[in-house]
Amino acid sequence: EKNNQANKLAELALRTANDNKQRHQSIQNFMLINDSTTIATEVPVYLTSDDIEYFKKRNFSINLRNYRTPIIGHIDLLQIRNGSIIILDYKPNANKAEAVQQLTLYALALASRTKLALKDFKCAWFDENNYYEFFPLHAVYEKRG
Repeated sequence: EKNNQANKLAELALRTANDNKQRHQSIQNFMLINDSTTIATEVPVYLTSDDIEYFKKRNFSINLRNYRTPIIGHIDLLQIRNGSIIILDYKPNANKAEAVQQLTLYALALASRTKLALKDFKCAWFDENNYYEFFPLHAVYEKRG
């Protein structure tokens, strides 16, 4: 848990939302316009059974018992920051949310489509008060010593 620029921008953006339905859109628009690291919003992603098999063959641990493929979703915010691709998800009450599995799937899907290494990705969920960041590679691959 930490606090960073995303929290400050979310706080400012929420002032422009007229109701709860507009929160995501307000934050996305505000960050796209005012944050030079934000490069896209509402990025569609999908993960196929072939993608999953590819990662499993490389010893990635992917638990998908409750999912049917293709797994589809959209990335709220995509950033390029400090040499990493950051997948951000705005979640009201982020301190009560658990987003690791969802964001890891998004990272796998984006890595598969772009042919970029998963080690180049970070994921985070946030609101105006909290920011939680992790490396999706650490969520699916245990380095063997």
